[in-house]
Amino acid sequence: MESAQHKQATEVVTTLEIRLPWVISSAWQAVLSQTPLDFEATKDIYFQLKEQAQDVIGGQLVRQIRTFIEEPAITSMVIRNCPRDRDIPPTPYSGVLSPKSTPIACLVSLSLQSLLGIHPVVYEGENDGRLFRHVIPSRTSSSQKSSHGSRLRFSYHVDNPDLPLSSEAVDNISCCPEYLSFFGMRCDPRINTTLVNLDDVLGSLPASIINELTYPNFEVRRPDSFATNRRSTPNLAVLVRGLSNEWLCRFDSENTYGMTASAARALDALRILLETRKFDKPHLLLPGDFMIFKNQRVLHARDGFEPQNDGADRWLLRLFAVNDLSRVCLARADHLYEIIS
Repeated sequence: MESAQHKQATEVVTTLEIRLPWVISSAWQAVLSQTPLDFEATKDIYFQLKEQAQDVIGGQLVRQIRTFIEEPAITSMVIRNCPRDRDIPPTPYSGVLSPKSTPIACLVSLSLQSLLGIHPVVYEGENDGRLFRHVIPSRTSSSQKSSHGSRLRFSYHVDNPDLPLSSEAVDNISCCPEYLSFFGMRCDPRINTTLVNLDDVLGSLPASIINELTYPNFEVRRPDSFATNRRSTPNLAVLVRGLSNEWLCRFDSENTYGMTASAARALDALRILLETRKFDKPHLLLPGDFMIFKNQRVLHARDGFEPQNDGADRWLLRLFAVNDLSRVCLARADHLYEIIS
């Protein structure tokens, strides 16, 4: 009989968790409090933030953080006890708040993405062109299945899945985000961010279903977070092999449809397996926690909840990123971050 020790030794680690010591977090807080949040000097500040983070965090922790990018098996990372804004406003139920109201949270998110060598982006038609999206229970979108919804379960999905995955060619539209990060602003212990590792799910699917999901027999609709240009894209595969032969995914439980009977059956099989919830890895993000995951390698979800509407509801700060800016099309020449989708 295989020993528990051997099982633990052979288990593949997919989530990296790091806790910043108090002395490092405090020193970084002091540096960031003196750093202006200037989006007019985007390129300069992005390089500056990387240099600052390297100096303050130190070589050993920096190398550990970068394993998220360098190790294919690691698909998500949580860094706890990051610097945070000491006096934050009430949860912004409108979804609109100037980054200058939460400068430390914005600077930490940008710093860590810069440290990882990835590039923050926002998509045309989504989030009104704002780089940071506030994941909050909007009072006007409570029944929406999006990051501004609350009452309905936001089921398993990849963000912006109608766009080209990392191994697919791009033309006049930009690539699908390769990374999605959250920064914990305000916590609600009732509500987790649920991650599902794609390889775990595929390991329990029959080969015939996996094969069916690789055919371009699916239509994917833009998610609810897009206020405009909510088109549907036909003739897409749900599963695609990546550049290193890893599986990539564009499944969105609410917005993916089979174009043939066999494609619809394969989607049903995937949904049924996911809804057993045996692959769920719930994460409770506390204020100052930074989570990042590989959007095309991880599905994420959130259970429904009833907001209190008292200014203290759950609040996360979301930021997209891509590996290579040559795979994006700028929506405006004067806006480094906004890209055509």
